[in-house]
Amino acid sequence: MSCPQKCPECGSCEIVDSTHYSESHVVCSDCGFVLSEGLITTTISEEANLHEVKYTKSTEHEHPSKSKIRGFTRIRDLCRILRTVPIVEETALCLYEKAYDHPVYHALHLDKKEVMVGCSVYIACRQNNWPVTIGTVCSLLNADQSLFSKLYLSFLKELEIDIPAVDLADLVKLHCGR
Repeated sequence: MSCPQKCPECGSCEIVDSTHYSESHVVCSDCGFVLSEGLITTTISEEANLHEVKYTKSTEHEHPSKSKIRGFTRIRDLCRILRTVPIVEETALCLYEKAYDHPVYHALHLDKKEVMVGCSVYIACRQNNWPVTIGTVCSLLNADQSLFSKLYLSFLKELEIDIPAVDLADLVKLHCGR
């Protein structure tokens, strides 16, 4: 006599459907081996719509990529070099994360992601009246100014950022005063 389903652990044919708390499993009744994982519902709306989610998916956490973590580290380093106030660093980190997660910037090469770091810091500095120029940021990152300018303008457009115009005399006063 052949079994419709056999336990891979002990070879038993005693396979049963088991429901444990709103999770259904296919289990070997002899050894307790779980042949298939149950599905759970995670919210009342999913239960109402009969939308089930695998347990492993419901406990899954997204970890930032190495590239994203490297960008965060570079922003912190750049802010230390520029001796910015903490709000500039926080703003730059938020801008970088927003840009990194934006679909337009997903396919950028690593060199352009490095320029994204510079753009984030430069915009954060401008928003917080911290004196810095594009030339200074490009010099610190060893980045091409034309590439920086293109990406900077793209940031302003795609992320809908409004930067107030800076008077050159005010920039010189701020720079000399710090």
